[in-house]
Amino acid sequence: MYFEPRQYDRPIDKFTQSELNDVIRELQLTIEKSELLGSRLREKNMLASGVKFSWYRNREKEFQKYYAQEDQLVFCTDIRNLLHQLGEREYDPSTWRLFIDSSKRCLKAVLLHNNNILASIPLAPSTKLPELYETLKLVLEKIKYQKHEWQICGDLKVIGLLLGQQRGYTKCPFPIRVG
Repeated sequence: MYFEPRQYDRPIDKFTQSELNDVIRELQLTIEKSELLGSRLREKNMLASGVKFSWYRNREKEFQKYYAQEDQLVFCTDIRNLLHQLGEREYDPSTWRLFIDSSKRCLKAVLLHNNNILASIPLAPSTKLPELYETLKLVLEKIKYQKHEWQICGDLKVIGLLLGQQRGYTKCPFPIRVG
């Protein structure tokens, strides 16, 4: 049997700037990979006229105004407007939760959407601050936690630090009753 190749009556839709941005964000591509994708799409003539992809090299610049740095901590100073810039129409603190994670190498506070519909937002990353109660207190002060009062989630070590329990390397931070 011989099949004739199908002829398409309508032209192929080319990627617009917003469509390319959406694809790159959804695939969580790095700057280098997003430029590679843009370059390949341009070679195949699949980008609409005026679409740029080299701006990804500096895409963080539009968000720098929402962050500040003091000593060894970078933190978000204007969460409401940052979320608005990212496309969130209406900010409701009850739809977000604060995730804090700490290790020997880094401390991070990240805003997570309760339904995981929206991407996580880094609020206070640090690779130099130690994992101490005072450090977590400083992070919460800088991101103005009292103003938002998100639900906090983290591992037992972070929760223990937030509750003011001493640091230690015990396997069980609670008394175990045997018998």
